[in-house]
Amino acid sequence: MAEAAWDAGHNRLAQRLLQRGADLGSDGCMLNLGYAYDVGLGTRTDKVMAMRWYKRAYRRGHASAASNIAVLYREQGRDRMVFAWYLRAAELGDGGAMLELAKLLLAGRGVRRSPSEALGYLRGALSTKFICEESWEEAEELMQQLAPKIVHE
Repeated sequence: MAEAAWDAGHNRLAQRLLQRGADLGSDGCMLNLGYAYDVGLGTRTDKVMAMRWYKRAYRRGHASAASNIAVLYREQGRDRMVFAWYLRAAELGDGGAMLELAKLLLAGRGVRRSPSEALGYLRGALSTKFICEESWEEAEELMQQLAPKIVHE
């Protein structure tokens, strides 16, 4: 019901329905409510509330909540926390998070630079079914660029 309201552009109604569902324990509503606060859909943008709802959804096993938390930390410039939360998402099978970990490892952001470790995360991203097509293509391109360099090191 909240999604239908959201799709119809009734963002305030959607936010209220998501709030009701989250209060009743729906982990999907928790995730989407976090997003509503994150971007200001049907409510004012509130990063603290977004973080709160994302963490609740993460505790219920939502990998995408962990990825969204990583993005919030990225916005704050907290690279170590970005890495830590993408790692949590990757451990739950999120291929997009594996790609992000590889990019952080290649850049040495929030963690010591490690092309060989990055390659492992790229392999993981390409072998999971939990990755969007765009991220899969990016991971494949990075893998093709990186694999020959690792072999010659």
